[in-house]
Amino acid sequence: MATALIIFLASYAVIAFQSLPRLHITRPAGALLGAVAMVVFGVLSLDGAYRAVDLNTIVFLLGAMIIVAYLEISGFLGMVRSLTLRQARTPSQLLALVVLSSGIMSAVFMNDTICLLFTPMVLKTARELELNPIPYLIALAASSNVGSACTIIGNPQNMLIAVNSGIGFLPFLNALWPVSLLGLGAVYLVVRLVYRRDLAPKRFERRPEANPPHLRSWMFLASAATVVLFLALLILDYPPPLAAGGCASLLIIAGARRPRAALQKVDWELLLFFSGLFVIVAGISEAGFTGRAFGHFRTLFHGGRLEHLAWLTAFSTALSNLASNVPAVMLFLKFIPGLENPKLFWLALAMSSTLAGNLTVIGSVANIIVFEQSRREVRIGFREYFRCGLPITLATLAIGVAVLLFTAP
Repeated sequence: MATALIIFLASYAVIAFQSLPRLHITRPAGALLGAVAMVVFGVLSLDGAYRAVDLNTIVFLLGAMIIVAYLEISGFLGMVRSLTLRQARTPSQLLALVVLSSGIMSAVFMNDTICLLFTPMVLKTARELELNPIPYLIALAASSNVGSACTIIGNPQNMLIAVNSGIGFLPFLNALWPVSLLGLGAVYLVVRLVYRRDLAPKRFERRPEANPPHLRSWMFLASAATVVLFLALLILDYPPPLAAGGCASLLIIAGARRPRAALQKVDWELLLFFSGLFVIVAGISEAGFTGRAFGHFRTLFHGGRLEHLAWLTAFSTALSNLASNVPAVMLFLKFIPGLENPKLFWLALAMSSTLAGNLTVIGSVANIIVFEQSRREVRIGFREYFRCGLPITLATLAIGVAVLLFTAP
């Protein structure tokens, strides 16, 4: 049906081209408009649109965001951020600490959250020490993406893949942790090479001030216990939506003094974005376009394991940079199960859609958060970022393909 294709292309154009002048429609709003259009123009019935929304994914996202919000309100994440950066004694040590801390924490607390917390502190530290903040900001954005790739709770697209693939927390981590670890090393080496003059060896005359936020003891204990319980349930292969929703509910009860503050930190626009995309993709699938498109793509899957991984990685990287990684992953949901050895391709999709976000300054939400937050003090243009983004993306994708080629089932 031509109507479905027109709505789909218009919606994805709005999602992809956010930098166009006079375009005031955000990605979540564009997804909502596309979903409504699918119903209004008869591509889907209203009941069909409701059924298209995957509540398992929505509940998983919502529960995880509530848990992280309480941990942030408790002051724990801010304390770790401040005390970590305070350990630096040279520019290169500061870069290493930014890469390691943001990468590791993004694997547990979601990359967007870590970027929101770390960006102001990185700017403050660079200002105090009279350093160029650009290499540290680029390292923060890139390493948060790379670190988040190895867990099902590291970023929204991995959560979506986990719910639809059935891959558990530990199998996912076991397959992709080498990619993230080696990828963080690649981020450090690329940024240090490109900005070698700004990172020349010298000792700081003074350390950056820590000023950690006040730690709310009870809320911290409740939040930490909930995070441990949440991870334990995921490791024991409890359904991710049940684990996230149940733990979030327990935490709201335990920290009932501040439920409003925690709920205000939930990214409701992201949930709206997901819901709208589910309906748009269901509409284009109902019209038969995704089946035909991926039918042609499936013909490329001849040859060996390397060719399969290379084609999927290339296609996922291109789509992720055209329309962002979450919409790209949405398009693969019905395609991957039909392939031979779908677990391998789910892991490759998680790896490539996440690492592809490092290619351009607008390649991922994490990048946008870092550079929008810092724009009052420093502007990082497309060319400036691309000097690091291109080699980081190529290196990490090569690492990812190599790791999955030799270690994945």
